[in-house]
Amino acid sequence: MKITLFLFSFLAAPLLWAGNNLPVCMYGIGKPAELQVLKRAGFNCFQTYEQAPELLAALAAEAGKLNLKMAAYPDKVIGSAYDKEAKDWPMLAWYLYDEPEVRRMPLEELLKLDRRVKEWSPAQRTAFVMGDGIAAFTYGGAADVLMADWYPVPHLDLGSVGQQIALLREGAKMLDAKNPGKPVWAVLQAFDWMEFPQRRAKKVGGFPTFAQVRFMTYLALARGARGIFYFKYASQDGVPLADRPERWDIYGRMAAELGRMGPVFMEGRQTDPPAGLDPALSAAAFKKGGRRYLVLVNSASFPVALDTEVMKGWRPLFEERRGLPSDMPPLSVRILEK
Repeated sequence: MKITLFLFSFLAAPLLWAGNNLPVCMYGIGKPAELQVLKRAGFNCFQTYEQAPELLAALAAEAGKLNLKMAAYPDKVIGSAYDKEAKDWPMLAWYLYDEPEVRRMPLEELLKLDRRVKEWSPAQRTAFVMGDGIAAFTYGGAADVLMADWYPVPHLDLGSVGQQIALLREGAKMLDAKNPGKPVWAVLQAFDWMEFPQRRAKKVGGFPTFAQVRFMTYLALARGARGIFYFKYASQDGVPLADRPERWDIYGRMAAELGRMGPVFMEGRQTDPPAGLDPALSAAAFKKGGRRYLVLVNSASFPVALDTEVMKGWRPLFEERRGLPSDMPPLSVRILEK
């Protein structure tokens, strides 16, 4: 396996709002009061399943005050009393549909919905989520943004997150050639599978650890995702993540890291990674503001050595110890600067 340098196409990819914000969002917000919690934790956007125009208007008003962006269904807003003002809501994107491949939605129906929303509000973006990246080879020509939700803990290889993002991007390239920088957003796990029905005789589950969430997040970004969502804000019994501090802290820590790294991912110039890195590693390198940044991801099931000469001068970020280790453990991430 050769070192993977992922191309990030910063100038070609349309940004969804001005500035250097990497979308860092929480799924499943239902009340305006919850937005204060998100803001304090460092998030800059959210998704809601609520569709009542009155509630969406209230969410939009509060989001505007807090400088948050939102993703919401347009269906009941179009033609409502909020039809006109909704065109000025702080939208990250209008959320067209949830997993069309699962519901076997004909492509033309999704394209028709996309056209309808664009004709209604051409200045706002559209997006939809797929439950499997392979579906992008059917639906990848629709909407302005593609999303993939993939929740592997504990039953799948964590590295499969990166595979899903890669499939999404390839599907978009094949079916939407006129938009080579089409953004892709990753929807990552913030729940325990034990909360949901399963076909297995013995249910499996477990809430993701910080190390697992961090690995999935940076792997998605390394594979070209330009937005990160975490699913979801409340568990199936209605208890918000924020009421479980040991879980909420995981995502608050990630929001803080991504708030710092966002300008690098969104505005940094792609450069070559250091020559001589172990071929088992995936590497993504950037330059911004006179500094160089390096994202290293070890998706292997074994430790990978870091050559001291190759890594000379690089300093780790977000680590308790500033020195470089001799190797990267399995399923680990290192963010470095120089």
